[in-house]
Amino acid sequence: MHRAIGTTHPGKQRRTPRRAAALAAAACFSCAHALTPAQQALKKHGDCAALLDAADLARVQGNPEAARELVRGCPQDRFLALVAVAPPAEALLLCGRARAAVGARGEKPGCEDGRVAELQASLHPRITIGPPNPEPVPDPALTSALGVVGADLNFAYDGEDPMVMVGWLTDSVEHQTTASYAGVPDATGKRRSVPVTQHRFVARVEGQAELGGKTRTLRASEEARDTTWEAVPRLGIPAKPTPQVPSEDELRRRAGAAWLRLLAKNLANAPPLGVDTTDRVGCVAYALAQRADTGDPDATLGPSADADRVASCEKIFGLTPGSGIPAP
Repeated sequence: MHRAIGTTHPGKQRRTPRRAAALAAAACFSCAHALTPAQQALKKHGDCAALLDAADLARVQGNPEAARELVRGCPQDRFLALVAVAPPAEALLLCGRARAAVGARGEKPGCEDGRVAELQASLHPRITIGPPNPEPVPDPALTSALGVVGADLNFAYDGEDPMVMVGWLTDSVEHQTTASYAGVPDATGKRRSVPVTQHRFVARVEGQAELGGKTRTLRASEEARDTTWEAVPRLGIPAKPTPQVPSEDELRRRAGAAWLRLLAKNLANAPPLGVDTTDRVGCVAYALAQRADTGDPDATLGPSADADRVASCEKIFGLTPGSGIPAP
């Protein structure tokens, strides 16, 4: 029996040119994402640092599936141990590189949100702050606060071109009193209940700062408390007429320092895009700034990023050229 032209053998599908091309493409896709013998050996060995390096290279070469498989060769406990001994900048970059390879935060290996927030809070890139417009006399409240915690937060004053613009700070001190009773020691040390005045001193500082392209008002306070009383001769209790608290100027300085700490806390998630990228801390801060600005953790590979700054940061960290600075 002769088969008609164009018919196929029972149980077999005709291989048209279009289907043949699709099968060839699928075969090439499968080959592209298979691990090479060298990559398989790396995965079997489980060296997390080497696996991250290999995953970066795979990402650059357009092989995200291989990058994912490579990083998954790093056990979560070994990855977290690597993060634990690294300085904040390097630790955050490890978190970001793992996330970039596995595809999403929360997958393993990776860093939990709480750990990422903790690392960001301790990063402290060098940031300059100052007025929106040059002023002949710096804000005394701001410069006083910088003198208290500026070095710890890595903040510096710049009256000409600051990275973060800060409006004039206003401060005040309130003194509140409340009549009450309290136990006061007599001449023998025995506590006696007598009328007292409870004092509460509250220093408040308020100021505006540009955060994420928006002007926000930040408020901070510092307080001190003490108790005074009149003499009670029949009980042998001497008077305590003056509350023992820091001076109003000292309370203002402490409140200003608290305001700067609040500013630093807000900047931890969204550093300024103009942050200095001449060191590792600044490079990671720039990645965080790009993420905050675009909503994309891999924004350092996008058009909004400064390619020269990114390339310089890759060299500083010894990363594969083109891998970017992945934010966690």
